[in-house]
Amino acid sequence: MRSGEAGVEKSLEDWERKTQGREEGEGGEVLIRNCSMEEVVQKIHEGSTLWKVRGVNKWFHRHYKVDVDNMSLVGESKKWWSPGGGLGSDGPENAVPLLEVTEVREGWRTDTFNKVSSHSEKLKEKAPGEEPLLEENRCFSVIHGAGGREVLDLVASSEEERDAWVSGLAYLVQSVKVLHEERQYDVWLRKQFEEADKDNNGSLNFNECCALLKQLNIKMDKIHAKKLFNQANTSKLKRDGEQVLEVDEFVSFYHSLLKMPEVEKLFKKYASEKTLLMSADQLLTFLQRDQGLSSMDDTGATKLINEYELSDLKDKGYMTQDGFYHMLLSDMFDVFNSHHQNNIHQDMNHPLSHYFISSSHNTYLTGHQLAGESSVEGYISALKKGCRLLELDVWDGDGGEPIIYHGHTLTSKITLADVLRDGIKAYAFEASPYPVILSIENHLSIDQQKVMVKLMKEILGDMLLTEPVSEDLIAVPSPESMKNKVIVRGKKPQGNEVESDDDDDDQDTIDYIDSDDGASQSKKKPHKPLAPELREVVNVCEGKKFISFQNAYETYKCVNTPSIGEIKAKSLFESSPDDFLKFTERNVTKVYPLGTRTDSSNLKPYPFWSVGCQIVALNMQTEDKANFYNDALFRTNGICGYVLKPGILLREEPYSPTELTDRYTKVLRVTILSGQHLPNSAKKGDIVDPYVQVKVRGHPQDQQKQRTKVVKNNGELDLV
Repeated sequence: MRSGEAGVEKSLEDWERKTQGREEGEGGEVLIRNCSMEEVVQKIHEGSTLWKVRGVNKWFHRHYKVDVDNMSLVGESKKWWSPGGGLGSDGPENAVPLLEVTEVREGWRTDTFNKVSSHSEKLKEKAPGEEPLLEENRCFSVIHGAGGREVLDLVASSEEERDAWVSGLAYLVQSVKVLHEERQYDVWLRKQFEEADKDNNGSLNFNECCALLKQLNIKMDKIHAKKLFNQANTSKLKRDGEQVLEVDEFVSFYHSLLKMPEVEKLFKKYASEKTLLMSADQLLTFLQRDQGLSSMDDTGATKLINEYELSDLKDKGYMTQDGFYHMLLSDMFDVFNSHHQNNIHQDMNHPLSHYFISSSHNTYLTGHQLAGESSVEGYISALKKGCRLLELDVWDGDGGEPIIYHGHTLTSKITLADVLRDGIKAYAFEASPYPVILSIENHLSIDQQKVMVKLMKEILGDMLLTEPVSEDLIAVPSPESMKNKVIVRGKKPQGNEVESDDDDDDQDTIDYIDSDDGASQSKKKPHKPLAPELREVVNVCEGKKFISFQNAYETYKCVNTPSIGEIKAKSLFESSPDDFLKFTERNVTKVYPLGTRTDSSNLKPYPFWSVGCQIVALNMQTEDKANFYNDALFRTNGICGYVLKPGILLREEPYSPTELTDRYTKVLRVTILSGQHLPNSAKKGDIVDPYVQVKVRGHPQDQQKQRTKVVKNNGELDLV
């Protein structure tokens, strides 16, 4: 069962659990005994009036419903009410496509609800007898948008209504994602068709189809295209005397234009000459001979026919050329081994220092380093991506409660308790069972350091790794031995008394905003004393200042882990790569971005990976090449956040970072057949001049690229 289908099944199970023993209430409550999911979907399709919460004093009345035709959540009305009194407007409501929804969350588990609940608690203390402004069991949040960083906080009229919305939305979201996984490009094509259908009559004539195809960078012969157009018009529908295609017919027409001669030739090589169909035996021959899948058998070939053949012929055990085409474009035939993305296949019993670790920099930030928003959603988003190292920049807060923000800047503040409870405890092991590392940037007073330790132990409970390490430990424990554990990475006093943190490592240099002129400056952070309570939570990842490799060889224990700034790390990489590699065999090393990257840009991670650096911290809220490289690396082991270093970085075989011999040389040959689904030209009406470029990134001696010739005026790129 695929992940999306499993999600649909879970939504149904959750719904059945919630409806057991529930009956319809006096107010026409949504939940009733034995109510089916179909009835629930109908209820939220009709919609109901909810409160949209945007702040302590901003609640907006909205009639929300699910537009089933367009699979989106829609809010209506522009009025809002404030608990302080008065009406207003927050502008038009945008539809939220269900495809972009990453989670439907119950209760007070977002930044806004945390602020509202805190405000409610204060009001309750002042007026204990009054009813609360809102109850947690009526609240839910829809998390959506790129990276799951957009939040829609809603309040229902009852717990029953809330449960109906949560269960119904979760079911529809999973259902639409299953559909998207199967035919995601067709969904996009339908959208293009709808935009081209200017008069909204649900059809396009031949000239309108040609205009749309030009926008989609399809180069075609009109006579051939007209023939395929007529074949696609199975309904024989006409408009104003002209043949027209409806949306399903247009999708078929589009795909018929894209059939590649190379694929057709390959299909005919193995298919029956008479029927032009491929049986399971014939498919098996292709898989074993051309694809080298020697372990494939008849059962596997039949399964592929059932999965990728779109017509009823699959019931008779045959695959058409269209089915063959869809199979070749599936994940199974990708150059990347999809099994590695979906399964943890590496040995997870090596010491922690033998793995690259997916790591986030200033995890709490959702944007700019100097004036962006701090949010629990930053932690949730990172954890859902499989990130295993999170940064907590902790400062003294009001009322004795530690807060998290980018110190001495205009970034907003969130509480440590909210991050631990709503972010880390709730999501730490949703994407991966392997240990989560909390990298602490400690700016707290002694009293609030004690509070931090207390909160960690109370909120995280048994999840927190608290066992002290043995003095004679020679290697950091393995990810396997620390599954489902949260590790605290930070400095601690060596004795049982308060000690001063007198290490001036690179991370002690901080950027801040001068209140007079708003300019970004840097200064050394004042030394903070370290509370002895830190010894209760810091163990296998103990922070220690990096002076030199020679000093580290002499003074570092295996649990000591330095933080090295981008500039210093680059200098060490260039001047002492062999020492760098030797050091990272045993000690987990963190490299973090330059403080002047105020736009949340990132360093290149692969040079530091090539000398074994386990932690290369990235601003994960930024979509850039560095994060693409990071995503690619951590896809290779089930997106669990840990990737075992190659043998040459673990000294399992002779290797020098500065010299590669023929022993390690591998030749990769790539044949480019064609390119499809390319983006439009920046200039309207133009067709792009495409080419393909292949780059290798990693070891300095591997840095090279190759590219094909440019093909003029060919939006679909034929490079055979």
